[in-house]
Amino acid sequence: MEKHTKRKIAAVTLGGFLLMSTVCGCGSQDAAEQQETVSRIPVDVETVEVQDFDKLITLGGLTAAENTVQVIAKVGGMEQIKAVHVKVGDKVSAGQVLAQLDNETSAINLSNAQLAYDNAYTNYENAKQLFELGAVSQSDLNQLKMAYENANNTLRQAQMAMDYATVTAPISGTVTMVNANVGSFATASAPMFEIANVDTLEISTGINEQNVSKIKIGQEVLLKIHSVSDKWMSGTITEISKVMNAQTKNYPVTIALANKDDDLVAGMYAEVQVAVEHAEDVLVIPVDAIVYKEAKPVAFIAQADGTVKEKALTLGINDGDYYVVTKGLQAGDQIVVKGNGNLVEGEPISIITLDGVEQDLNLNAGADAEPEQSADGETASAEKTE
Repeated sequence: MEKHTKRKIAAVTLGGFLLMSTVCGCGSQDAAEQQETVSRIPVDVETVEVQDFDKLITLGGLTAAENTVQVIAKVGGMEQIKAVHVKVGDKVSAGQVLAQLDNETSAINLSNAQLAYDNAYTNYENAKQLFELGAVSQSDLNQLKMAYENANNTLRQAQMAMDYATVTAPISGTVTMVNANVGSFATASAPMFEIANVDTLEISTGINEQNVSKIKIGQEVLLKIHSVSDKWMSGTITEISKVMNAQTKNYPVTIALANKDDDLVAGMYAEVQVAVEHAEDVLVIPVDAIVYKEAKPVAFIAQADGTVKEKALTLGINDGDYYVVTKGLQAGDQIVVKGNGNLVEGEPISIITLDGVEQDLNLNAGADAEPEQSADGETASAEKTE
């Protein structure tokens, strides 16, 4: 095959450094024809796309049980503990028996109260009939009625004392504390158990005055608990205080998180991301794509001829990592995001893909364009990057 005299412009990236390729004339050209060397700057590019954008701020806080209850024995004095049926970590349902207290005294009191009630009831019912016949005075009837009511109250108290000897869970949840041992005594001043409902956890955090008006109750947020998983979870803002915390200078915010996998406990640190601004159908670019020329933001767009074009930008909201561009770019532009620090308008570039392969920039080359050659004269094939 006849070799054609042609020029080759190539850039090779090796270990982050640019090697310049030398292009020489070959074949029948005069030996006096000079070699031409073109230096291309290796860069990375990204395609500008239309998307929705949320300006996120990062908060943090500790998880806590939505509802925690301490269980205290309802006794008048001291009652000995006969049995304990749960331990820390056990899941319990509302009404489930946690412990049994000595109920012998309560049982005796209940039996005596029942007898007294039965007698008072019978006496009062008989007196009402005799009163109708005129055989009992109003004063005597009133006294018997009072005796009946007192006996009824005593019976109810005795029944409650008997019931209280069986200590039950007031809510469903997880036992987080046990302060009860068989043989020890329960009193009305010392909690026997603590139960926390961790089906839903709460995260207490705070937000500054610049952003407190930009969030609302019911708003969804993103949460990550690194000690459990690197996956983001969804939570909901349930409370926003209208009073600033004097120490932190933030407004307290409460966030609810469903413990769907039952793998979260109280006291874990949660990273929280909250959207304080939102924009739809906008152009978004990374901060690395922005270069400041004379204090004004610009970006460089890769051109089909292998050079770059400088474009002045008008920037919108940002989250520190990404910016909304309101003017200067259009969807589909390939903006330089790496290697743009010292670029100038019209400078030759070489786009390097993640695997270190040079990307063909002649996307608009005509059908009659000659195939590129490497420096050694071999025909080079370029893989098209979509």
